[in-house]
Order: sequence, then structure tokens, then C-alpha cells
Amino acid sequence: MRKELFWDRDPNRVDAETEVERAVNFGGVDYIAEVQRKYGMGKFVAVLMNNRNLSKRAVNYWCLLLGLDRGKTAVFRDTVRIWSPFK
Repeated sequence: MRKELFWDRDPNRVDAETEVERAVNFGGVDYIAEVQRKYGMGKFVAVLMNNRNLSKRAVNYWCLLLGLDRGKTAVFRDTVRIWSPFK
């Protein structure tokens, strides 16, 4: 676990979803590979498909790489935002 990505949480209480989310958004290729080994590709894809806190750019990249339909991800499926500073 890269502690610099979890400065706001107790490192002993980080769940799998949060670790995968931070790896996708802020981690490098080496850390993402570590998370995939730790939790498995199934968990990685599940977070990618169901988590709304991921960047669209990262989700788009991983969907292209893994052959997934980005339109089925929560990030691209959820078009209603409470506050959208950029259009």
C-alpha cells in the first residue's frame, strides 16, 4: 500500500474498494499491478464498473485496455451531477 495515497485514512482500515479507487485515480502502473495481484482482476473490474468517484480519463483508458464497454460504467452512465463546473 502506498501510504501517500491514504494520508487522510488509517492505513489499517482501508477497504479494497478505496484502495482500487485510489490506485486507478492516482497510482502508477506499478501500483495498479500490485493492487490487481492483491485483490484480483475481478475486484478491479467491479470497482471500475461500479465506482462513481473515478476519473473519466482513467476509466476510459482501462475500458479500452480491458475491452470493456465504458457506457456501462457508473462514471459514464451517471450524467446527472449536482455541480458540474466544466461542460
